Amino acid sequence: MLRDELLSQLRDPTVQKALSQTLLWHWSHGGMDVKYCVLPGGKTPERMSKGAVGFDLFARAIVDTHQMDETDGRLRKTLFDFKNYPKDEQHRAHVHTEVTVDDNDRPTGRKLSWRLRPNDHVLVGVGVAFALPYEMFQWTAPRSGLAAKRRIQLGNAPGTIDSDYRGEAGLIVVNDGSDDFIIDHHMRIGQLLFQPVIIPNLIKVEGMDDLGTTERGAGGFGSTGYGGISS
Repeated sequence: MLRDELLSQLRDPTVQKALSQTLLWHWSHGGMDVKYCVLPGGKTPERMSKGAVGFDLFARAIVDTHQMDETDGRLRKTLFDFKNYPKDEQHRAHVHTEVTVDDNDRPTGRKLSWRLRPNDHVLVGVGVAFALPYEMFQWTAPRSGLAAKRRIQLGNAPGTIDSDYRGEAGLIVVNDGSDDFIIDHHMRIGQLLFQPVIIPNLIKVEGMDDLGTTERGAGGFGSTGYGGISS
């Protein structure tokens, strides 16, 4: 009896709105715990200021878009780990090598990076996996500084990560600029935003007339005009 009464109350639009507002308040005030795992070579996402809503993501490895890792099927195959030269000659050609030196300019080793050429793209694994609560998802977005200064975009922005995904988050990094772009290990390559979502019950109707009418109607694709000029 109590269960039926609770379910009836939860169907009430007023109750649903109140619950949504409560959840939004908790999420916006840091009241929601989210589990995550840092993969080998990865780094915990960071908010770079108190007012930042996005968590910066760090480059762990260049990974394959199709093949999965042979030893761990939850991860994509690593093409370049920023530590060793790739075996594949095509991938090896993208590696940028820089000699590191000490304070006296004496060589101390080498630093390997990935050279992303103009109009090229690559999938970057960011070294973390999440367990999101239901009705929360993540958006991946470009970093404004890289976009404005170097024209580095994300091909899947905003990329959606569902709550039931348990693999490594990845970013399709695109070089829209005219110069080579060097991706370093643990470079801040994108950002991650946590979002609540409303999942409705879809109700199929017989025809478009059953959807009701509005002043706008079916107008779209610039029908409201551009820059205050009606079309």
